[in-house]
Amino acid sequence: MEILEFLNNSPSPAWAAESSAQLLKACGFTEGIASSESKKIFLRPHPGMIIAATLPEKISAEKANFRIIGAHTDSPHLRLKPSALVKREGHNLITSEIYGGALLYTWFDRELGIAGEIFYQDGKNIAHKLVKIDKPVAIVPSLAIHLQRGVNEDGFIPEKAQGLSALAALQGDTDLLRVLSEAAGVASDALLSYDLSFYDLNKATRGGFKGELLHSARLDNLVSCYTALEAMKTEAGENTIAVTILFDHEEIGSESESGAESALTENILADIASTCGLNQKDFRTALGRSVFLSADMAHGVHPNYADKHDKENRPHLGGGVTLKINQNRRYATSGVGQAQFHQICKSHQIPAQIYTHRNDLPCGSTIGPTMSARLGIPTIDVGL
Repeated sequence: MEILEFLNNSPSPAWAAESSAQLLKACGFTEGIASSESKKIFLRPHPGMIIAATLPEKISAEKANFRIIGAHTDSPHLRLKPSALVKREGHNLITSEIYGGALLYTWFDRELGIAGEIFYQDGKNIAHKLVKIDKPVAIVPSLAIHLQRGVNEDGFIPEKAQGLSALAALQGDTDLLRVLSEAAGVASDALLSYDLSFYDLNKATRGGFKGELLHSARLDNLVSCYTALEAMKTEAGENTIAVTILFDHEEIGSESESGAESALTENILADIASTCGLNQKDFRTALGRSVFLSADMAHGVHPNYADKHDKENRPHLGGGVTLKINQNRRYATSGVGQAQFHQICKSHQIPAQIYTHRNDLPCGSTIGPTMSARLGIPTIDVGL
């Protein structure tokens, strides 16, 4: 699966995890830990989360270590509210809630599809199923300039309470649950709930005169997800357990059952270590010999707004992998992590650059600080 296909197949976190699972299966990975003799395994503990590992043929408790890459499947977007369909002025609209730090004006006047999961009654059980309506079923319409004459001078400030509602149909009744049920192939009276997102129907493409640019929604952080999964094709080496973890909910603070704050990660790593024959003490010691690579995107210098970037460390598009450093630990890279990063890049002749945030602007963060604190291992924050 190439990067463009991965981006296009991943319009929501659950779909990103599904695309990741398909990519891993194509590379010989088996789902489950104890159920297989495979040295390449993956788990899907929650809809938008996936953990993959390659286990060494031989491992010594005195030398065992983890090499972990972490990324996240979620991106800022508009997520459908429960009972989302409303009527206004005879029109059928779908209401949504802002998820994460979305750049709201980019969601106006776009052809929007709907993707995610539905949950439904299956006998006495609750079942779930991925659903994707890959056609323009909704649009968030702008207000005509004649009704806001000063918008180009005063700036566009979206009205968040109602202005983000998406137009889905004109006069008459529309049954959103029936539409979703039909798309999923289940009975409409069996539908219990949903976890759905709007997404832009524009496909990922290569652009620029030389095709050197990648145009797509959800670059943050599906590009890091893809490259982390690609890295799993490489053998980790003796005594090394290679792991890629794709979390959900990074954009809203990671505090969830499938986010980086969850204790689930450490528990699964312990299970993987046990599968390799390590006891609990061996596992703790192995963490001390390990390293975590937090792979997220980085703010490339904007040629039209270069003054918004730090003068000393401003990475450029195409300039190489970016090491992200913040002395207040919004990024987790330490002095040791910097040394490891530079050593790796020099050894493999990888183009590299450094990012620091302007002192007078609030800095974003990643899963790096969370995982560094939870696992107690050196962490390197990098991005593209």
